Amino acid sequence: MPSNFSREWLIQIAKAFKISKEINNEGLPILVEGKRDRDLLFELGFSGPIEILNRGWNLEKLAIFLIEKYPQSNKTPTLSILMDWDRTGGRLQNKLIQIFSSMDKNIDETLRNELIRTLNGRTKTVEGIRFILNELLELMESKI
Repeated sequence: MPSNFSREWLIQIAKAFKISKEINNEGLPILVEGKRDRDLLFELGFSGPIEILNRGWNLEKLAIFLIEKYPQSNKTPTLSILMDWDRTGGRLQNKLIQIFSSMDKNIDETLRNELIRTLNGRTKTVEGIRFILNELLELMESKI
């Protein structure tokens, strides 16, 4: 691990993943862009529903599919959206939020917002977090 990484920085990311993992494992679906993003979450111990955006469907069709597949009666949020925080990911995230909001569905963006803030430009993709995977796993297994 490069020396410019502080332990506090890694702890913040591990905490964010640990909280999201617990919520996901209780049933809150997470929507990611692709298979490598899903695989990273599985490696971090996520075992709840993880859906992939890239199915060849338009965003509206995907939103309806997810709402029908995960009918959360009185549960909010409906799902967590974790797109990359590059230009394309930002556009996708905003468009998806707009679509779900128009259907009166609340979306959790907590993990994405924490990663953007804490990673501070070190990577702009979910799968890019792999460079600190071992450290995250170790911290998530400890009592942080």
